Amino acid sequence: MSDLPRTNYGFKPNRSGGVVPVVIKRLFKSPTNLDFETASWEMFNLVFKPRTAFKSFYYKLQTKESWARDDPSFFILQIGLLTLSSMVWSIVYGHSFGQFLKMMINMIIIDFFAFGAFMATFFWILLNRSFFKFRSASSARVEWAYCFDVHCNAFLIIWCLLYFLQFLLLPIIKLHAWIGLFFGNVLYCTALGYYFILTFYGYSQLPFLKNINFILLPSLVTALLLPLTLFGINLADKFSFYNGA
Repeated sequence: MSDLPRTNYGFKPNRSGGVVPVVIKRLFKSPTNLDFETASWEMFNLVFKPRTAFKSFYYKLQTKESWARDDPSFFILQIGLLTLSSMVWSIVYGHSFGQFLKMMINMIIIDFFAFGAFMATFFWILLNRSFFKFRSASSARVEWAYCFDVHCNAFLIIWCLLYFLQFLLLPIIKLHAWIGLFFGNVLYCTALGYYFILTFYGYSQLPFLKNINFILLPSLVTALLLPLTLFGINLADKFSFYNGA
């Protein structure tokens, strides 16, 4: 275990300079230190070549003292994509400025931040239990910041399918009730299932973790439930942004 980042051992998230402040401090880095080119490459590979992306993350993180990103470029690009999505959805559906702000807040604060904070905290608490760590690495700690990075990586597929592709397919989704039911449910179930697959990939990069296959269970559940939802539960109609248009 000599190749593990040193700060994973004896990591104390509740002391001064804790995890959450570190995440926030990333946003105040000098613009000259931001690497948007690498962040864009990571985004492309997370969608089309996830194994390549996570293999790159693993080798890069081995050279640092923390598993979490120290460059907020990826995070900033995601906020930009969500802001752009809220603008496009609002323009097409003729939303007022107030409705645009409401949609942007829902996308960024609720869908991205609140959901991400919940998932990061859940896995941070759970995976730091001894059951999920090898005995030789019992002192290693999963950083909350890394858990949030895993969410950021996985949330990208949600943006691609539900914020971008769903928008392009709206004419088809709204063309006929059953067509909308089929395409909408496939999009939502695929997005949720792929989110947990990427989440599993993220935590599997930590060499001191074990017994984490359970993270894939939601993906299996969504695959099994998809045929059942086609008998009348229209997920796109219930959760899509255009309902308030």
